[in-house]
Order: sequence, then C-alpha cells, then structure tokens
Amino acid sequence: MIAVCGLDLAAGRGTTELVTLASPDGEAPPFYQPETYQRVGDDEAILAALVAAGPRVVAIDAPLTLPVAVLAALTGAALTGAGSLYTSPYTRAAERDAVWATLGVRPLPVSFLGGLTFRALVLRARLAVTLPEVTVIETFPAAVLRALGIQAPAGGGTRGAKREAKTTPAARTETQWGLGRWITGIPAPDPAPLGADLLDALAAALAAVAYLRGASQAIGDANEGQIILPVREPLARALGLAENG
Repeated sequence: MIAVCGLDLAAGRGTTELVTLASPDGEAPPFYQPETYQRVGDDEAILAALVAAGPRVVAIDAPLTLPVAVLAALTGAALTGAGSLYTSPYTRAAERDAVWATLGVRPLPVSFLGGLTFRALVLRARLAVTLPEVTVIETFPAAVLRALGIQAPAGGGTRGAKREAKTTPAARTETQWGLGRWITGIPAPDPAPLGADLLDALAAALAAVAYLRGASQAIGDANEGQIILPVREPLARALGLAENG
C-alpha cells in the first residue's frame, strides 16, 4: 500500500481538512478510512499529520508558485521568456489555460488568493525540508470532479453564490456518490453528506492517486508551476474501473 494525502488548505485561521488514501499495488482503487481524516489548524499540526501519514504524494488545493514575472521581480532574475506567458504579475499560465473553458470551472488567480498563496508557499518550503522524499503537487478539486465526470455544483456569478451552491446537501450528496465510484470506503451520504471541504480534500487526494499512477495531466507551464488534474479514462484503467471510462 502506498499512502497519498489531500489537503484542502485554509487561509488565515481557518481549519485545514486533511485526508489519507491507501493506494494498493496493481489495478485497484484507492481506499479511504474515515479515521484518517483530520481537521488541523496551524502549519505545525499539518506537518505533524503528514509525517504520521507517511505519504508518497501530497496534493494541495492552493497555489504553490508565483507568476514568473513576480518571481523575477523578487529575485532580480531576468525574464527569459517572450510574450504574455512571462509578463503577467496577476496570473500564471496555469490559470489562463484553455482547459478551464472545456471543464466549465476556472481557478482563482494567485493574486486574488493572497494570504492563501503565501501560506501555501511557506508550507511547501517546509515540506521540502521535513519530508524531502515526498512529491508535493498543486490541484484544483472542482476541476478534478469535472475531469472525472462528477457533476460539480454550479452557482451564480459571484464567488459567494458558487460557494453556497457547493455546500448545499444536494450538491454534497452528488459529489460524495461520484467520489465513491473512484474511492473505496467512502460512506453513503445518509443520513447526511460529508462536508464540502472534506469532499475537496478527497478530490485532491484522488488527484494525487492519478499522479502516482501516471494518469494525470499538468496544466500550465513547467517553469512557472502547474495544476495537476486526473485524466478520466487512463485513471479508470489504472484502478481497474474501466466502466468509469
């Protein structure tokens, strides 16, 4: 068994949701044990939980890099690329990719996320020291759900409306049933579905499984930072779930 972890990282003093999946050798789906689910606060608690879990891959729902133009400004490095790919201080290529129009969801720019981005950058640096053998990837749970054919909740035009729609019992129930087709051990959403943030953490962990199994795609530019998403049919085959393809 190989462990992977998914983090729905919180900004400020919010609570981070952390789940661990066991990924068996061979063509079998990952397994979720509810007792591995943790709600953690500060970065010390996150690091301690990850050390205890011993994952091979950690997938984080938060930006883990800065736009190349910003990084160059901070370090004094010369911009070697040409065109808009390397000149925007607000977004990375990963946020501007055409794939989001196809999936019908789009990640928020790193500049908009502010404090969450800064926290994620620091956490990633600390992970590199504490768990140097672990691969840390960035993912986007709403897009993970769309990529796997799970209906992502749709809201209105504002961020608040979309968040409200995502957290409704109906939306959470649909998401939980959908993830349960890919992850063994997720309980039925009865009498009440799992929380929206826990479901995001599970979707992030599933992206980590896809990365581990070679069934993922990297969105964005490798020199700037990429968002990892599963690819449905290759992942279904890798997990012995061809009927999901």
